[in-house]
Amino acid sequence: MNNQKMNILYIGIYENGSTSKMRGEIIKSLFPDATYNVIDTSIPFDANIRLLKSLAFRFKIGPVINKINRYVISKVNNLNIEHYDLIWIDKGIFITKETTQILKNKSSQLVHYTPDPAFTFHKSRHFRSSLALYDFAITTKEYELSYFEKYLNKENVIYVTQGFDKHLHRPITRFKDKKEGILFIGHHEKEREANILKLMKAKIPVTIAGIKWERFASKNKNNKYLTYLGRGIYGEDYVKHLSAYEFAWGAISKWIPELHTTRTFEIPACGTALITERNKETESFFKEEEAIFYESVDEMIDKITYYQKYASSLENITVKGMERVHTDGRDYESIINNIFEKLDLSLKNF
Repeated sequence: MNNQKMNILYIGIYENGSTSKMRGEIIKSLFPDATYNVIDTSIPFDANIRLLKSLAFRFKIGPVINKINRYVISKVNNLNIEHYDLIWIDKGIFITKETTQILKNKSSQLVHYTPDPAFTFHKSRHFRSSLALYDFAITTKEYELSYFEKYLNKENVIYVTQGFDKHLHRPITRFKDKKEGILFIGHHEKEREANILKLMKAKIPVTIAGIKWERFASKNKNNKYLTYLGRGIYGEDYVKHLSAYEFAWGAISKWIPELHTTRTFEIPACGTALITERNKETESFFKEEEAIFYESVDEMIDKITYYQKYASSLENITVKGMERVHTDGRDYESIINNIFEKLDLSLKNF
């Protein structure tokens, strides 16, 4: 890109380890000569008691919503920049229509990005009422495109896949030093619990981490095939654990109709064999020799057992899976660069 001086404002969660900060830092790197400002919405959100934060997150109501919007407008005013070439709002579920209109008036391009289901799970009346004001909306949920297109023209809705951070998600553990068994990092769902129980019954070591696993871990604390790492593992620790195991499970949620997740690309990027259910999206991302597909937990068990016996075949899948996610540009930098190629020509002049 030809980087003339331009003004960019990024509004979203900017906590270390968050995927939103990863995206923000990539945008910053793509326009190194730009004036780049950030409004971190985690600051006004975190400055509240747990009950109020829960009300805001679950129902998008309460004083937290007002505080976040006042904070955003105050920061915009304090920056004292008359006009932005780009304002990027990341996961703007708390941003009201009134705030969005103010931002719209101050920008050549107002863009919204969300990696979450915005209509089928993380529902927000504030986002729905604001959506038509955006110049572009970007979603990672192909099944939600029709919802977005009720508010914006089709050409102004951009679908991208989930991704990985190529500077963070990388192989650390050598293949010959990997731990036996399968790792899963993610929240508890009853279907996931049922599969893990079957894996343990088949004497396959399982290591888990994530929210809502406490009861399951306590109930099975004496099972030698289960290791529980706690409620969450993030950042560099997340990468170290993903890289440390023979297999990692890219479990796809049954709460929403998604067909891939960030784990779909993070796992192979970390140099570990991806175990994933077979569907039209996962099959479009990987060939048979690049990931371990299954259609049932019994097939998953059979394939884990097979590859534990044939380490060279498992290593081959591991290497080819990692090569595939890089070759196809599943990293955030490539994805965001492609997004800018699709935005209005006014941005391409910079």
